[in-house]
Amino acid sequence: MGETKLRILELYSGIGGMHYAAELANVGAEVVYSVDINTSANEVYRHNFKQTNQQSRNIESLSANEINKLKPNVIMMSPPCQPFTRVGLKLDVEDSRCSSFLHLLEVLPHLETVSFVLMENVVGFETSEMRNAFTKALKSCGFYFREFLLSPVSLQIPNSRNRYYLIAKKCTNFAFGTETDIMTAFPSNSCDVNMPVEQRTLEPYLEKSFADEELARYLLPAKTLMKYWRILDVRQRSDISSCCFTKAYTHYAEGTGSVLQHDSSESFREKFAEFEKDGNIAHLKPLQLRYFTPREIANLMGFPSHFSFPENTSLRTRYRLLGNSLNVHVVSSLFKILLE
Repeated sequence: MGETKLRILELYSGIGGMHYAAELANVGAEVVYSVDINTSANEVYRHNFKQTNQQSRNIESLSANEINKLKPNVIMMSPPCQPFTRVGLKLDVEDSRCSSFLHLLEVLPHLETVSFVLMENVVGFETSEMRNAFTKALKSCGFYFREFLLSPVSLQIPNSRNRYYLIAKKCTNFAFGTETDIMTAFPSNSCDVNMPVEQRTLEPYLEKSFADEELARYLLPAKTLMKYWRILDVRQRSDISSCCFTKAYTHYAEGTGSVLQHDSSESFREKFAEFEKDGNIAHLKPLQLRYFTPREIANLMGFPSHFSFPENTSLRTRYRLLGNSLNVHVVSSLFKILLE
């Protein structure tokens, strides 16, 4: 008889980042039930995980009794981040989007089989009232926990996505740090993401070939270049970093993610200097400045090559869903630490 697999309850499942992280960790765990209220995200999830019991419902409708029947050992979750974001109103626990998370805290003491919790959220959560309520609930249920502020950059992945993470386990302490530490790096020798150091540039994450009409789909419009050229974060294929891609990527120009110089044979500095002299946008055309494609962003976020979107998912929706997702490699590494 084979070893009994750990049973995962995946909440706020999005497009399946937590599910892929659990698979990548390869620790003998399976998602037995997955819940999200976002219809578009659920379509993508079901497209990629046809065998998983994925439900489109409000998490507040989940009772302790229903969860106990699933016999989960692990809860993995990425609750709504809007109540805590730097661009949001920061209503914290007063935000209606926190109600499902608060419901979970009420249910937690009645869960009979859950021994592990992994949670992801935005930077800002660590100073919130919601975080205080969450950690208080964990302690009262006998969990030990560790908190992290981590970016994929610490795993040599050339993309910045600084996020808050919490891992908790019952009845045993962690072997690193103290409870008051928020760790900003992985414990030494704790992660192996099979990411060779020579892959630190953007190049391996980029799509290899573009037909002309495909490239045209991603080129920045002339009016965007004219209006926002000073604030664009332009990256080269050889760069070892890129800015965080948000759900507003391609919709807003500032602070939503980097753009790529597709034709690396041209001098970026020279072309921009020429443009600055006379304001003729034609100077920038040879650079072929373009948006990163959804596939490239998915690559940077650690989604496997077989991950895909349903054909009817619009380009804007793909960007929005990826912007709301998480880095699979970071979560996978934390999951392995949690289960050690």
